[in-house]
Amino acid sequence: MRQQEKLKILPPTLRKKERYISFKVISEEPIVYSDLEAGIWQTLLEFYGELGVSQLNVSVVRNLYDSQNQIGVIRCNNKSVPKVIAGLGLITRLGESRVIFKILKISGTIKSLSLK
Repeated sequence: MRQQEKLKILPPTLRKKERYISFKVISEEPIVYSDLEAGIWQTLLEFYGELGVSQLNVSVVRNLYDSQNQIGVIRCNNKSVPKVIAGLGLITRLGESRVIFKILKISGTIKSLSLK
C-alpha cells in the first residue's frame, strides 16, 4: 500500500484574502450572541439574497463576541467589506430592542484587532 500523501495547501497567492470587521452594538438592552447572529444573517439574506451572501463569504466569529461590552468581530473577504458594513447599517432591531452598529476597526488579522 502506498503511504498516505499529505494534502497540498494553496499557496498564499491563490488564497482568498479575508478581512475582519470589529464592531460595537449600541442598544437599549444587552444583546445575546444568538440574537445578534440571527439578526445579521436575516438582514444580509433579505438585502443581498442567497447568492449575494455566498459571495460575501461572511461569518460572525463566535468566540470573539464580548456580551458585556457588546463588541464582536465579523469575517468576510476583502472585496465585500463595504457591502457587509452597509448590511450592518440596515439592522435597526435585534429581538425587542433597538440597536445601532458602530464599526471600530477593519483589519486583515485578528491579532491587530485585539490590540485596540
